[in-house]
Parts: sequence; C-alpha cells; structure tokens
Amino acid sequence: MCGSLIGGATLINMVCDKKTAFKLVDQLFSWYEATPFPSDISNNLAHEKKFLVDKYKSTKILKQTVSKSQLCHISVTRWCKASGYATASHERSERCARVTADVAAFTAQLLNKHADGLVESAYAMSATATECRSCHAKGKTFEEGGWTRGKMDCDECHGTRGKEINVAEGHYTD
Repeated sequence: MCGSLIGGATLINMVCDKKTAFKLVDQLFSWYEATPFPSDISNNLAHEKKFLVDKYKSTKILKQTVSKSQLCHISVTRWCKASGYATASHERSERCARVTADVAAFTAQLLNKHADGLVESAYAMSATATECRSCHAKGKTFEEGGWTRGKMDCDECHGTRGKEINVAEGHYTD
C-alpha cells in the first residue's frame, strides 16, 4: 500500500464515524488509482521551491503516471518505467514526496466536504473488479470463492481474465 494512503486513511478514521470513514477511504483509494501523479500543482510548487521545506531531492517537473493501483510497488514501478529514473534516484524520492502532498491535500478536501455535509458516495469499482466480486465476495464460503475481497482492478496485478486460480498453491494457471 502507498504510505501516503495509509496516512490519509488513518486521519479519516480518526475524525469520522465508521460508516463515513468507509465511504471517504473508498473515495480516496479510488481517486489515487485514477489520478496522474505527481499533480501539476505539486510539480509546479516543487519546481518553484514553494513547498515549505528546506531541501528538495529535485526541482524538476516530473513525469506524471496513473498507477491504476493502490500498491506502492506498482505505482513506483509504473512511474520509474515511464520516467526512466531508477527507484533509488533523487527524482523517485521527490516524486513520492509530491504524491504524499497530493494525497494530503485531497484528504483535506474530502474531510472539508464531510464537515460541510457535501460528501457523496462517488466510488465505483472497475468493471473487472465488479465482475470478479460477483463470485469472490464477503459472505461466500471458501469453496464458493470467498477467499478474496479486493476492490482494485484485478487485471492490473493478476491478469486474471481467461485464467484459473490454483488456490492451494496461490497462483494463476492458464
């Protein structure tokens, strides 16, 4: 999981009742999966040295990518492949700092909307996740497919279409 999402979800859970927190965290995670990072705002703030930090890893305008996942390694891998920077580069460290700023800002926006009574349930699972959850959902027995419960687009990590899962061995087979 991207650490910035853990921070945002933790804050939401600290200040909201369980039902509201569930909706807001779903919105936060869904937004993260679909948003190009780092945002234009955070790219420009860093480039112009307007973040309130003394030291930047880089002030370059960094390439934006959409992670299509909430997982750190997928988000970073997509960005590294698209940008040409290695995971140990200063630019990758700066990218993650900017993503953290973007997530903090969006979390604040969600909480402000909640405080103003303007939160609506905007989260919608991808068609693939919806299809997978038709068989693999809470309340089903293990034999009926009740052994997973994700909300992310399953194909992004697992490429499950047209494959069967060997549950005992924990992998997919053709």
